[in-house]
Amino acid sequence: MTNKDPARGTPPASNWPHVRGTGPADDERPFAWDLHPLKDNAHLQFALRIHLPDMQISTGVDDDGVNVWIHDGVASWATLTTLPDGQAVAYQGGPQRLADELEPVWGWWLAEGEPTLYDFGMTVEPGHQYVWCRDSATGPQWLLQAHGRAAV
Repeated sequence: MTNKDPARGTPPASNWPHVRGTGPADDERPFAWDLHPLKDNAHLQFALRIHLPDMQISTGVDDDGVNVWIHDGVASWATLTTLPDGQAVAYQGGPQRLADELEPVWGWWLAEGEPTLYDFGMTVEPGHQYVWCRDSATGPQWLLQAHGRAAV
């Protein structure tokens, strides 16, 4: 996602080094997904942004493959690292397990047939706004929030 700026309308967040700190990870485990789509697939990146609007995701590449840095701007973080054998591992810290939150959304996106950016729409009504996928009446919907309250 290589996203350094928060979504429009969200308050500024702390940066990666501040959230990550210097302590060890609270949790380390294998990560079952190939990390390349987190770097290269704008459609997946958009779906993640809709489902997990507070999550900041940055990516990079080294000799072993894609690496991902995730944080919530407050106190939770995750690092997803590709190992030399091609497998990935997740390191997490803070009160939320961000890699654990990311996986079911990625699974939803795959199960829905990998919806593209163009499969999503937005409806604005008095008092609230929401994003939907494929059908504004019957498709899944996500209420947009602004600073802890419904966006107007």
